[in-house]
Amino acid sequence: MAIKNTSTMKTVQPYSKFFIIGNADEQNSIAHLINEDDIVVRFNNPNPNCTLMADWVFIANGYTQIRHLTIKHQFFKPDTHIFFRYSKEDIWSSRYQNIPLHKRIKYLWRFPKWVKHSHLDQYQINTIPTDTYRHCADILGFRQPSTGLLAIDYICQHYPRNKIYIHNFTSEGWIGHNWDEEKQLIHKWITTGNISAV
Repeated sequence: MAIKNTSTMKTVQPYSKFFIIGNADEQNSIAHLINEDDIVVRFNNPNPNCTLMADWVFIANGYTQIRHLTIKHQFFKPDTHIFFRYSKEDIWSSRYQNIPLHKRIKYLWRFPKWVKHSHLDQYQINTIPTDTYRHCADILGFRQPSTGLLAIDYICQHYPRNKIYIHNFTSEGWIGHNWDEEKQLIHKWITTGNISAV
C-alpha cells in the first residue's frame, strides 16, 4: 500500500501524555489540559462534538465497516498516524470474525480501494498488533473487543510510563461488543491507576 505522506509521526516523549477521546458527545472541554507534546487519540470518523485534533486515529476496518464507514478528515492533523483494527491477513484467515470466503475475497480488492477513496493513504498506516487484540479478547472472554478498548490497551502496553487519560467514553454503541464487561474492565484500569478519566 503506497503511503504518500513523508512527514514523520510525532515522537512520544517520556513526558508526553495520551488523551484517548471516545466518540460520545462532549460533556466538558479538556483542551486546556493538552500540551504540544501530548498525543490525542481519536476514532473512525471523530464525533464533531469534540474539536480536538488527532495525532493518532484508530479505525475499525472490518468487512462491514468499510462498506458503511465514511472518514472525514476535519480532525486529522497532516501527520496523523492511522492504526487499523485489522490487517488483510486477519480478514483473510478469519482470525477474529467468521466471514464467508466470497466476502473475504471481495475484501482483498475492496479494502485498498476504500483506503484510497477515503484518502487514508496520505497518512502513516499501522495495524493493531495481534497480541493486543488477543490480550483484550482473553481478558473479556469475548472475541470482539471495541476499537476503543484495543486502543487503550495498546497504549497501556506500549507506553506504560506515560500518563494515559480517557475522555468521552460511555461504553455503549454497536451491539456486537460486550459493553458491560468493557465498562468493568475500564473501571478496573482506572482504579489500579493504569489510566485516568477526565
